[in-house]
Amino acid sequence: MISGAETEPSTAAWLGEIARGDLAAFQRFYQRFAPGLLGYTRQLCRDALLAEDLVQEVFVTVWQKAASYQPNRGDAAGWLYTIARNKLIDHWRKAGKTDHGGAMDFEQLPARADQGSDLLLTLRKVLAQVTPEQRRAIELAYFGGLTYEETAERLQLPLGTLKSRIRIGLKTMRALLESG
Repeated sequence: MISGAETEPSTAAWLGEIARGDLAAFQRFYQRFAPGLLGYTRQLCRDALLAEDLVQEVFVTVWQKAASYQPNRGDAAGWLYTIARNKLIDHWRKAGKTDHGGAMDFEQLPARADQGSDLLLTLRKVLAQVTPEQRRAIELAYFGGLTYEETAERLQLPLGTLKSRIRIGLKTMRALLESG
């Protein structure tokens, strides 16, 4: 697993250097995160060519918007993976695809020996510890590519209830990650 104490100060610093136009910092950031990000996007979209295009778009965004990274809101990897998720959702919306099979089934994903496997195993572990209702809401909203409104409709919940469920589930997940 990626240890925040070992890597995050350097990756956050790289984003500051990237914001100042440092190409070497961008290359280090790319080398550090591109393989895992590619695996992540392939799992979400199940299309290798689309995944490669999305990763390219994500790193163009990193180059252009590194200054918008705020370390107090999360780690650099989280910021990067959120950009990727949003790019994929944008792609699906432009393509008119709003139903992508629903949530991702993390139990069915193979454990691989690449850089993303530790992250995937950790995600499986913490998702298994939230309530089933919270897990389903998080999976649909964050990995199924649905908006909160679409997720609330799919789960037949009021929007406020869905948001509370997700917020509590994410808070639980964060606490588990920070304690582990």
